[in-house]
Amino acid sequence: NLSRWGLSSSSECSFCLGPESLLHVVAGCQCYLDRFTWRHNSILNFLANTLQTVNGSALYADVPGFKSPSIITGDTYRPDLLLSLSNGSLYVVELTVGYETNLENNVNRKKAKYKELVKQLDENFNEVNFINLSMSPLGIFAQECSTFLEMLGNVGLDKNYQTYCVRKMMTIAIRSTYYIFCCRNKEWESPDLLTI
Repeated sequence: NLSRWGLSSSSECSFCLGPESLLHVVAGCQCYLDRFTWRHNSILNFLANTLQTVNGSALYADVPGFKSPSIITGDTYRPDLLLSLSNGSLYVVELTVGYETNLENNVNRKKAKYKELVKQLDENFNEVNFINLSMSPLGIFAQECSTFLEMLGNVGLDKNYQTYCVRKMMTIAIRSTYYIFCCRNKEWESPDLLTI
């Protein structure tokens, strides 16, 4: 559209030369993968910091400052977050941030990817719950994310704090996506994870 409106001389992505649509800029350009990882890790960092306050739990998260989930899962599978509770149950959380039209595909892909891991972990824990947390760059959660809300309740977070967590994750997604969009024709400077 920028080209149509005369605000840009080209409708091509300045990095990969593909058509520069909104989907391409916020979730599709292969040259922007480090930007998408930054957004993903910003959301994951908030979630990890929130869940580390759960009493009687051990948290493993695939972001700096936390023990790696591969301590429990090995190197074949590396989910984004593991929360081991004192009652012997384990939550395996996989966060995916992809475009709205791909939410259902992302849910199915991650469910298939981690099916074997959940089966393996079930041998060592009383209960293993896979939380398939798929959301869009604009903070829309997939329907499957109802299990995430159940998890927040099960670990002792009250309804108000659950709402706060969801809103905060949505805000981080929206703000980081806006920053990615604003930097679409610029070199990526690898900013610190977004905290708000």
